[in-house]
Amino acid sequence: MPGKVIIGLQWGDEGKGKISAYLCRNARLVVRFNGGANAGHTVPLGNTELRLHLLPAGVVSCRKAAIGSGVYLDIRTLIDEIKIVQEIIGEIELTISPRAHIVLGIHRELDGYLEDIRGGKGIGTTRRGIGPAAMFKYGRIGLRIIDIIENNISNDNLRFISSLMGWKYSEYKYVEEVRELRSEIDKIRRYVGNVSNVIRSELQNGQTVIFEGAQGTMLDLDHGTYPYVTSSTTLASAAAHGVGISLKELSEVIGIIKAYTTRVGEGPLPTEISGKLAEEIRIKGKEFGATTGRPRRIGWLDLFQLNYAARLNGVDKLIITHLDTLSGLTKLKVCVGYELDGEKVQEFPETVNRLSRVSPIYAELEGWDALTREQVDKIVKEGYGALPRPMRKYIEFVEDSLKIPVKLISIGPRIQDVIER
Repeated sequence: MPGKVIIGLQWGDEGKGKISAYLCRNARLVVRFNGGANAGHTVPLGNTELRLHLLPAGVVSCRKAAIGSGVYLDIRTLIDEIKIVQEIIGEIELTISPRAHIVLGIHRELDGYLEDIRGGKGIGTTRRGIGPAAMFKYGRIGLRIIDIIENNISNDNLRFISSLMGWKYSEYKYVEEVRELRSEIDKIRRYVGNVSNVIRSELQNGQTVIFEGAQGTMLDLDHGTYPYVTSSTTLASAAAHGVGISLKELSEVIGIIKAYTTRVGEGPLPTEISGKLAEEIRIKGKEFGATTGRPRRIGWLDLFQLNYAARLNGVDKLIITHLDTLSGLTKLKVCVGYELDGEKVQEFPETVNRLSRVSPIYAELEGWDALTREQVDKIVKEGYGALPRPMRKYIEFVEDSLKIPVKLISIGPRIQDVIER
Protein backbone atom coordinates (compact mmCIF):
# COMPACT_ATOMS: atom_id res chain seq x y z
CA MET A 1 0.00 0.00 0.00
CA PRO A 2 2.61 2.60 -1.09
CA GLY A 3 1.17 6.09 -0.69
CA LYS A 4 4.10 8.41 -1.42
CA VAL A 5 3.94 12.12 -0.63
CA ILE A 6 6.13 14.55 -2.60
CA ILE A 7 6.86 17.70 -0.62
CA GLY A 8 8.96 20.74 -1.47
CA LEU A 9 11.27 21.58 1.43
CA GLN A 10 12.06 25.18 0.51
CA TRP A 11 9.93 28.10 -0.72
CA GLY A 12 8.48 26.19 -3.67
CA ASP A 13 9.83 25.76 -7.21
CA GLU A 14 12.02 22.81 -6.19
CA GLY A 15 11.21 20.85 -9.35
CA LYS A 16 8.27 18.83 -8.02
CA GLY A 17 6.58 18.70 -11.40
CA LYS A 18 9.43 16.95 -13.17
CA ILE A 19 10.05 14.59 -10.24
CA SER A 20 6.36 13.69 -10.00
CA ALA A 21 6.36 12.88 -13.70
CA TYR A 22 9.45 10.71 -13.19
CA LEU A 23 8.06 8.82 -10.17
CA CYS A 24 4.63 8.41 -11.75
CA ARG A 25 6.08 6.19 -14.47
CA ASN A 26 5.70 3.41 -11.90
CA ALA A 27 2.53 4.67 -10.22
CA ARG A 28 -1.14 4.05 -10.87
CA LEU A 29 -2.53 7.37 -9.66
CA VAL A 30 -1.31 10.91 -8.89
CA VAL A 31 -3.19 13.21 -6.55
CA ARG A 32 -3.17 16.98 -6.00
CA PHE A 33 -4.18 17.80 -2.42
CA ASN A 34 -3.53 21.48 -1.69
CA GLY A 35 -3.16 24.98 -3.10
CA GLY A 36 -4.73 26.41 -6.21
CA ALA A 37 -3.85 27.90 -9.58
CA ASN A 38 -1.25 30.05 -7.82
CA ALA A 39 1.07 27.03 -8.01
CA GLY A 40 2.76 26.10 -11.25
CA HIS A 41 4.46 22.80 -12.03
CA THR A 42 6.59 22.68 -15.17
CA VAL A 43 6.98 19.36 -16.98
CA PRO A 44 9.47 18.99 -19.85
CA LEU A 45 7.91 17.07 -22.75
CA GLY A 46 10.21 16.66 -25.70
CA ASN A 47 11.02 20.11 -27.07
CA THR A 48 8.29 21.85 -25.12
CA GLU A 49 7.40 22.58 -21.51
CA LEU A 50 3.95 21.91 -20.13
CA ARG A 51 2.95 24.23 -17.28
CA LEU A 52 0.19 22.94 -15.06
CA HIS A 53 -1.50 24.83 -12.24
CA LEU A 54 -4.25 22.47 -11.06
CA LEU A 55 -3.77 19.08 -12.67
CA PRO A 56 -0.94 17.19 -10.93
CA ALA A 57 2.11 17.09 -13.19
CA GLY A 58 2.51 13.34 -12.77
CA VAL A 59 -0.58 12.77 -14.92
CA VAL A 60 1.63 12.99 -18.02
CA SER A 61 3.16 9.67 -16.97
CA CYS A 62 0.40 7.64 -15.31
CA ARG A 63 -2.63 9.26 -17.01
CA LYS A 64 -4.81 8.86 -13.96
CA ALA A 65 -5.24 11.77 -11.55
CA ALA A 66 -7.37 13.09 -8.73
CA ILE A 67 -7.92 16.54 -7.23
CA GLY A 68 -8.88 16.63 -3.56
CA SER A 69 -11.11 18.92 -1.53
CA GLY A 70 -8.05 20.75 -0.22
CA VAL A 71 -7.53 22.39 -3.63
CA TYR A 72 -9.03 25.76 -4.57
CA LEU A 73 -10.35 25.34 -8.11
CA ASP A 74 -10.35 27.91 -10.86
CA ILE A 75 -12.81 26.07 -13.10
CA ARG A 76 -11.85 27.74 -16.36
CA THR A 77 -8.16 27.14 -15.77
CA LEU A 78 -8.89 23.48 -15.04
CA ILE A 79 -10.96 23.07 -18.21
CA ASP A 80 -8.15 24.58 -20.28
CA GLU A 81 -5.55 22.30 -18.67
CA ILE A 82 -7.59 19.15 -19.25
CA LYS A 83 -7.92 20.09 -22.90
CA ILE A 84 -4.22 20.86 -23.33
CA VAL A 85 -3.07 17.67 -21.59
CA GLN A 86 -5.45 15.47 -23.58
CA GLU A 87 -4.28 17.05 -26.83
CA ILE A 88 -0.70 16.12 -25.94
CA ILE A 89 -0.98 12.68 -24.28
CA GLY A 90 -4.54 11.54 -25.04
CA GLU A 91 -7.49 10.79 -22.76
CA ILE A 92 -6.89 10.84 -19.00
CA GLU A 93 -8.82 9.45 -16.06
CA LEU A 94 -9.66 12.22 -13.61
CA THR A 95 -11.63 12.42 -10.38
CA ILE A 96 -12.43 15.79 -8.79
CA SER A 97 -13.76 16.11 -5.27
CA PRO A 98 -17.24 17.69 -5.16
CA ARG A 99 -16.14 19.35 -1.90
CA ALA A 100 -13.42 21.42 -3.60
CA HIS A 101 -14.01 25.17 -3.24
CA ILE A 102 -14.28 27.35 -6.33
CA VAL A 103 -12.22 30.49 -6.92
CA LEU A 104 -14.56 33.26 -8.05
CA GLY A 105 -14.07 36.61 -9.74
CA ILE A 106 -14.81 38.26 -6.41
CA HIS A 107 -11.80 36.46 -4.94
CA ARG A 108 -9.45 37.66 -7.67
CA GLU A 109 -10.71 41.24 -7.33
CA LEU A 110 -10.31 41.13 -3.56
CA ASP A 111 -6.82 39.63 -3.86
CA GLY A 112 -5.68 42.53 -6.03
CA TYR A 113 -7.43 45.08 -3.84
CA LEU A 114 -5.77 43.80 -0.66
CA GLU A 115 -2.33 43.86 -2.28
CA ASP A 116 -2.89 47.39 -3.56
CA ILE A 117 -4.00 48.87 -0.24
CA ARG A 118 -0.94 47.36 1.48
CA GLY A 119 1.08 49.84 -0.53
CA GLY A 120 4.76 49.02 -0.55
CA LYS A 121 4.32 46.23 1.99
CA GLY A 122 2.48 43.69 -0.17
CA ILE A 123 2.72 39.96 0.47
CA GLY A 124 3.61 39.33 -3.16
CA THR A 125 0.63 37.14 -4.02
CA THR A 126 -0.06 35.94 -7.55
CA ARG A 127 -3.44 37.77 -7.43
CA ARG A 128 -5.14 34.53 -8.46
CA GLY A 129 -7.69 34.83 -5.64
CA ILE A 130 -6.49 31.94 -3.51
CA GLY A 131 -6.19 33.87 -0.24
CA PRO A 132 -9.71 35.34 -0.45
CA ALA A 133 -11.11 31.94 -1.51
CA ALA A 134 -9.60 30.55 1.69
CA MET A 135 -11.12 33.46 3.63
CA PHE A 136 -14.56 32.58 2.26
CA LYS A 137 -14.04 28.87 2.98
CA TYR A 138 -13.14 29.42 6.61
CA GLY A 139 -15.80 32.11 6.93
CA ARG A 140 -18.34 29.47 5.84
CA ILE A 141 -19.51 31.48 2.84
CA GLY A 142 -17.50 29.64 0.19
CA LEU A 143 -18.90 27.96 -2.90
CA ARG A 144 -18.09 24.32 -3.66
CA ILE A 145 -18.56 22.27 -6.82
CA ILE A 146 -21.36 20.30 -5.18
CA ASP A 147 -23.19 23.53 -4.29
CA ILE A 148 -23.34 24.45 -7.97
CA ILE A 149 -24.37 20.96 -9.07
CA GLU A 150 -27.14 20.70 -6.45
CA ASN A 151 -28.10 24.39 -6.69
CA ASN A 152 -27.47 24.65 -2.96
CA ILE A 153 -26.73 28.38 -2.84
CA SER A 154 -28.17 30.26 0.10
CA ASN A 155 -29.83 33.61 -0.55
CA ASP A 156 -28.62 34.62 2.89
CA ASN A 157 -25.07 33.99 1.70
CA LEU A 158 -25.65 36.12 -1.38
CA ARG A 159 -26.94 39.01 0.68
CA PHE A 160 -24.10 38.63 3.18
CA ILE A 161 -21.44 38.63 0.48
CA SER A 162 -23.07 41.57 -1.30
CA SER A 163 -23.09 43.54 1.95
CA LEU A 164 -19.54 42.50 2.83
CA MET A 165 -18.12 43.35 -0.56
CA GLY A 166 -20.35 46.31 -1.33
CA TRP A 167 -17.26 48.40 -1.99
CA LYS A 168 -16.96 46.83 -5.40
CA TYR A 169 -19.10 43.76 -5.91
CA SER A 170 -22.86 43.57 -6.36
CA GLU A 171 -25.24 40.70 -5.69
CA TYR A 172 -26.18 40.79 -9.38
CA LYS A 173 -22.55 40.28 -10.42
CA TYR A 174 -22.24 37.29 -8.10
CA VAL A 175 -25.46 35.70 -9.41
CA GLU A 176 -24.29 36.18 -12.99
CA GLU A 177 -20.98 34.46 -12.28
CA VAL A 178 -22.74 31.53 -10.62
CA ARG A 179 -24.95 31.20 -13.71
CA GLU A 180 -21.86 31.06 -15.92
CA LEU A 181 -20.21 28.56 -13.58
CA ARG A 182 -23.11 26.15 -13.99
CA SER A 183 -22.33 26.00 -17.69
CA GLU A 184 -18.60 25.55 -17.02
CA ILE A 185 -19.10 22.83 -14.42
CA ASP A 186 -21.28 20.89 -16.88
CA LYS A 187 -18.06 20.47 -18.90
CA ILE A 188 -16.30 18.68 -16.04
CA ARG A 189 -19.29 17.06 -14.29
CA ARG A 190 -18.31 13.61 -15.56
CA TYR A 191 -15.07 13.87 -13.57
CA VAL A 192 -16.69 14.75 -10.24
CA GLY A 193 -16.60 11.80 -7.83
CA ASN A 194 -15.41 10.34 -4.55
CA VAL A 195 -11.67 10.99 -4.47
CA SER A 196 -11.15 9.17 -1.17
CA ASN A 197 -12.63 5.95 -2.56
CA VAL A 198 -10.56 6.16 -5.75
CA ILE A 199 -7.33 6.53 -3.74
CA ARG A 200 -8.22 3.88 -1.19
CA SER A 201 -9.12 1.39 -3.93
CA GLU A 202 -5.72 1.78 -5.60
CA LEU A 203 -3.83 1.51 -2.30
CA GLN A 204 -5.75 -1.58 -1.21
CA ASN A 205 -4.93 -3.20 -4.54
CA GLY A 206 -1.22 -2.67 -3.85
CA GLN A 207 -0.82 0.13 -6.38
CA THR A 208 1.48 3.10 -5.90
CA VAL A 209 -0.22 6.46 -5.43
CA ILE A 210 1.79 9.69 -5.62
CA PHE A 211 0.51 12.66 -3.62
CA GLU A 212 1.87 15.76 -5.32
CA GLY A 213 2.18 18.81 -3.09
CA ALA A 214 2.06 22.41 -4.26
CA GLN A 215 4.29 25.28 -3.12
CA GLY A 216 6.90 24.53 -0.44
CA THR A 217 7.22 23.94 3.29
CA MET A 218 8.36 27.49 4.04
CA LEU A 219 5.13 28.83 2.53
CA ASP A 220 2.98 26.81 4.93
CA LEU A 221 0.28 28.96 6.53
CA ASP A 222 1.12 27.86 10.08
CA HIS A 223 4.78 26.88 10.01
CA GLY A 224 6.23 28.97 7.19
CA THR A 225 7.54 32.53 7.12
CA TYR A 226 4.20 34.09 8.04
CA PRO A 227 2.73 36.40 6.77
CA TYR A 228 4.75 35.82 3.58
CA VAL A 229 3.13 32.46 3.00
CA THR A 230 0.42 30.82 0.91
CA SER A 231 -3.17 30.19 2.02
CA SER A 232 -3.06 26.45 2.59
CA THR A 233 -1.10 23.79 4.42
CA THR A 234 1.93 22.69 2.41
CA LEU A 235 3.23 19.97 4.74
CA ALA A 236 3.09 16.21 4.15
CA SER A 237 0.31 15.89 6.72
CA ALA A 238 -1.95 17.91 4.39
CA ALA A 239 -1.94 15.03 1.90
CA ALA A 240 -4.31 12.96 4.02
CA HIS A 241 -6.51 15.83 5.09
CA GLY A 242 -6.73 17.34 1.60
CA VAL A 243 -8.13 14.17 0.03
CA GLY A 244 -9.99 12.54 2.91
CA ILE A 245 -7.91 9.52 3.86
CA SER A 246 -6.15 8.40 7.04
CA LEU A 247 -2.54 9.31 7.81
CA LYS A 248 -1.97 5.56 8.18
CA GLU A 249 -2.54 5.20 4.45
CA LEU A 250 0.58 7.26 3.68
CA SER A 251 3.74 5.17 3.71
CA GLU A 252 6.55 7.50 2.62
CA VAL A 253 7.44 11.20 2.58
CA ILE A 254 9.81 12.31 -0.16
CA GLY A 255 11.41 15.71 0.30
CA ILE A 256 12.53 17.60 -2.78
CA ILE A 257 15.23 20.24 -2.55
CA LYS A 258 16.86 22.43 -5.12
CA ALA A 259 20.70 22.49 -5.02
CA TYR A 260 20.39 26.18 -4.11
CA THR A 261 17.51 28.26 -2.75
CA THR A 262 14.91 30.38 -4.53
CA ARG A 263 11.96 32.45 -3.47
CA VAL A 264 9.23 34.38 -5.33
CA GLY A 265 7.69 37.46 -3.75
CA GLU A 266 8.39 39.17 -0.47
CA GLY A 267 9.76 37.86 2.81
CA PRO A 268 13.18 37.03 4.27
CA LEU A 269 15.66 34.84 2.40
CA PRO A 270 18.72 34.51 4.68
CA THR A 271 21.18 33.20 2.05
CA GLU A 272 20.10 35.57 -0.73
CA ILE A 273 22.64 36.33 -3.46
CA SER A 274 22.52 39.55 -5.48
CA GLY A 275 24.20 40.96 -8.54
CA LYS A 276 25.85 39.17 -11.46
CA LEU A 277 26.08 35.73 -9.81
CA ALA A 278 22.38 35.69 -8.92
CA GLU A 279 21.45 36.68 -12.45
CA GLU A 280 23.73 33.98 -13.90
CA ILE A 281 22.08 31.27 -11.79
CA ARG A 282 18.61 32.68 -12.50
CA ILE A 283 19.06 32.56 -16.26
CA LYS A 284 20.81 29.19 -16.31
CA GLY A 285 18.16 27.62 -14.05
CA LYS A 286 15.24 29.38 -15.80
CA GLU A 287 14.25 30.80 -12.46
CA PHE A 288 11.11 32.65 -13.45
CA GLY A 289 7.71 31.89 -11.91
CA ALA A 290 5.65 29.32 -13.84
CA THR A 291 2.46 31.17 -12.85
CA THR A 292 3.50 34.83 -12.92
CA GLY A 293 6.75 34.92 -14.88
CA ARG A 294 8.33 36.93 -12.05
CA PRO A 295 12.10 36.46 -11.60
CA ARG A 296 12.87 34.32 -8.57
CA ARG A 297 15.23 35.53 -5.88
CA ILE A 298 18.35 33.37 -5.60
CA GLY A 299 20.21 32.13 -2.52
CA TRP A 300 22.80 29.56 -1.50
CA LEU A 301 21.59 26.21 -0.18
CA ASP A 302 20.36 26.62 3.41
CA LEU A 303 20.80 23.42 5.42
CA PHE A 304 19.65 25.04 8.67
CA GLN A 305 16.31 25.84 7.04
CA LEU A 306 16.16 22.40 5.41
CA ASN A 307 16.68 20.62 8.72
CA TYR A 308 13.64 22.49 10.09
CA ALA A 309 11.56 21.61 7.02
CA ALA A 310 12.61 17.95 7.03
CA ARG A 311 11.58 17.55 10.69
CA LEU A 312 8.21 19.21 10.08
CA ASN A 313 7.42 16.74 7.31
CA GLY A 314 9.04 13.58 8.67
CA VAL A 315 11.04 13.13 5.47
CA ASP A 316 12.15 9.58 4.67
CA LYS A 317 14.34 10.33 1.68
CA LEU A 318 15.59 13.27 -0.35
CA ILE A 319 15.68 14.20 -4.00
CA ILE A 320 18.06 16.94 -5.18
CA THR A 321 17.28 18.89 -8.36
CA HIS A 322 19.07 21.56 -10.41
CA LEU A 323 22.60 20.35 -9.64
CA ASP A 324 23.39 21.06 -13.28
CA THR A 325 22.51 24.73 -12.76
CA LEU A 326 25.46 25.13 -10.37
CA SER A 327 27.88 23.56 -12.85
CA GLY A 328 30.76 25.80 -13.80
CA LEU A 329 30.99 27.65 -10.48
CA THR A 330 34.44 27.41 -8.86
CA LYS A 331 33.28 27.63 -5.23
CA LEU A 332 29.89 26.97 -3.64
CA LYS A 333 28.61 28.18 -0.31
CA VAL A 334 26.26 26.15 1.89
CA CYS A 335 24.61 27.61 4.98
CA VAL A 336 25.07 25.36 8.03
CA GLY A 337 23.69 27.65 10.73
CA TYR A 338 22.57 31.15 11.71
CA GLU A 339 23.88 33.80 14.08
CA LEU A 340 21.65 36.45 15.61
CA ASP A 341 22.98 39.35 17.67
CA GLY A 342 26.35 37.61 17.95
CA GLU A 343 24.98 34.28 19.19
CA LYS A 344 24.45 31.02 17.33
CA VAL A 345 20.77 30.26 16.70
CA GLN A 346 19.62 26.88 18.02
CA GLU A 347 16.14 26.68 16.45
CA PHE A 348 14.71 28.06 13.22
CA PRO A 349 13.31 31.56 13.98
CA GLU A 350 9.54 31.70 14.48
CA THR A 351 9.11 35.28 13.21
CA VAL A 352 10.14 37.02 10.02
CA ASN A 353 11.53 39.82 12.16
CA ARG A 354 14.11 37.49 13.69
CA LEU A 355 14.72 35.58 10.45
CA SER A 356 15.37 38.81 8.55
CA ARG A 357 18.15 39.71 11.03
CA VAL A 358 20.10 36.43 11.05
CA SER A 359 23.57 36.10 9.54
CA PRO A 360 24.22 32.80 7.75
CA ILE A 361 27.17 30.64 8.80
CA TYR A 362 28.69 29.19 5.64
CA ALA A 363 30.75 26.20 4.69
CA GLU A 364 32.55 26.44 1.36
CA LEU A 365 32.69 23.51 -1.06
CA GLU A 366 34.47 22.91 -4.33
CA GLY A 367 32.46 23.43 -7.52
CA TRP A 368 32.49 21.32 -10.67
CA ASP A 369 32.84 21.90 -14.38
CA ALA A 370 29.85 22.41 -16.63
CA LEU A 371 28.37 19.19 -17.99
CA THR A 372 27.71 18.69 -21.70
CA ARG A 373 24.62 16.93 -22.98
CA GLU A 374 26.75 13.91 -23.84
CA GLN A 375 28.23 13.80 -20.33
CA VAL A 376 24.79 13.97 -18.72
CA ASP A 377 23.58 11.06 -20.87
CA LYS A 378 26.68 9.04 -19.96
CA ILE A 379 26.30 9.74 -16.22
CA VAL A 380 22.61 8.81 -16.23
CA LYS A 381 23.53 5.53 -17.91
CA GLU A 382 26.46 4.69 -15.62
CA GLY A 383 25.03 5.92 -12.31
CA TYR A 384 26.12 7.81 -9.22
CA GLY A 385 29.80 6.88 -9.40
CA ALA A 386 30.11 8.65 -12.76
CA LEU A 387 29.21 12.04 -11.28
CA PRO A 388 32.06 14.53 -10.89
CA ARG A 389 33.72 14.00 -7.52
CA PRO A 390 32.93 17.53 -6.21
CA MET A 391 29.25 17.01 -7.07
CA ARG A 392 29.23 13.77 -5.07
CA LYS A 393 30.91 15.59 -2.19
CA TYR A 394 28.19 18.24 -2.34
CA ILE A 395 25.43 15.61 -2.24
CA GLU A 396 27.08 13.71 0.59
CA PHE A 397 27.55 16.93 2.58
CA VAL A 398 23.78 17.50 2.37
CA GLU A 399 23.13 13.90 3.34
CA ASP A 400 25.45 13.98 6.34
CA SER A 401 24.08 17.30 7.54
CA LEU A 402 20.40 16.33 7.37
CA LYS A 403 20.87 12.65 8.29
CA ILE A 404 18.52 11.67 5.45
CA PRO A 405 19.56 9.63 2.41
CA VAL A 406 19.57 11.23 -1.03
CA LYS A 407 17.95 8.70 -3.34
CA LEU A 408 17.38 10.60 -6.58
CA ILE A 409 19.57 13.24 -8.23
CA SER A 410 18.47 15.43 -11.14
CA ILE A 411 21.30 16.68 -13.34
CA GLY A 412 19.44 17.93 -16.41
CA PRO A 413 16.16 19.44 -17.62
CA ARG A 414 14.59 16.29 -19.08
CA ILE A 415 12.42 13.90 -17.08
CA GLN A 416 14.92 11.10 -17.67
CA ASP A 417 17.94 13.15 -16.53
CA VAL A 418 17.74 11.50 -13.11
CA ILE A 419 20.14 9.18 -11.26
CA GLU A 420 18.70 6.63 -8.87
CA ARG A 421 20.86 5.73 -5.90
